[in-house]
Amino acid sequence: MPDPLIQATRLGIIEVVQEILSVYPEAAYTFDGNGRNILQIAVEEEKWFLYDYLMTSGTNMDRMLSAIDHEGNTIIHLAAHQESPPSTPPGVLEMMWEVLWFKRVQYDSYPYLWQLQNSDGKTAKQVFETNHASLREKAEESVRALANTVLIVSVLIGTVNFAAIFTVPRGFDQTTGEAIFLKNRRWEFSLLMFYLAGGLFSSLFTIGTLLVIIFLRFETEDFYVSLPCYYVMNIISIFYSTVLAIVACCQALIVQKVVITDFRPLVVFFFIYGLMALVRMETSYVIFDYAYHLIRYCLCYRGQES
Repeated sequence: MPDPLIQATRLGIIEVVQEILSVYPEAAYTFDGNGRNILQIAVEEEKWFLYDYLMTSGTNMDRMLSAIDHEGNTIIHLAAHQESPPSTPPGVLEMMWEVLWFKRVQYDSYPYLWQLQNSDGKTAKQVFETNHASLREKAEESVRALANTVLIVSVLIGTVNFAAIFTVPRGFDQTTGEAIFLKNRRWEFSLLMFYLAGGLFSSLFTIGTLLVIIFLRFETEDFYVSLPCYYVMNIISIFYSTVLAIVACCQALIVQKVVITDFRPLVVFFFIYGLMALVRMETSYVIFDYAYHLIRYCLCYRGQES
């Protein structure tokens, strides 16, 4: 009959693990058939919450962290296995979570374990690169394809905003050279120019971040901090450029007094804005969740002394 603690650890049932360890604390040093303790099993199966629980409430974690199984694998070697949660979307986000998990376990371990080789003569870093070579290539292809698509959209939005800035309604005064709207509707016209300029600069910022992403080398380290940061900046900038373009359209209708007689264009624009915001929130949840965990682990990380 399988050991209940080992089974609960593999399945990530933290309540069962807590109950067993509260009654039998010495059971924490139970090993499976491969010579792995429950902390190593939690790492191999990528049970994030169970790992955090064992690291914060377990006793003699140094002994469990430095343990080596029958195949010469350290806990970092086990973290190098590809075992993504089912809820993680495949591609670049999956690669980000894999790198974050590997770095999390690596920085919790002793530095001398980083270069330790297993029975196959490979370090944990080499095992990670071997197991994730195919995933890294897929992530690179998906990122480049997405970046090229968003780049086209950003260029279109920027072009429209740029053209709108120099296409002033009712033209310019032939004597002073100023826009006619500046004489009697200065505030509304200035607000329109602000929205157009904001949308233009947001589009330019989006184009810049996309070019940086396209020219990345897509090394493993890039998926840890740099690529997620560019990803978040790109999400925010493309959202603002789109929103400002929509608001500029609404403001243009106000300037030309269209909405005084007909409010239907505003209703349509705000419906599109709300729908776009909901879609953006749904599609961006995973990357912001990643950013939360990255910041959390960086702030609470204490590391190991040599």
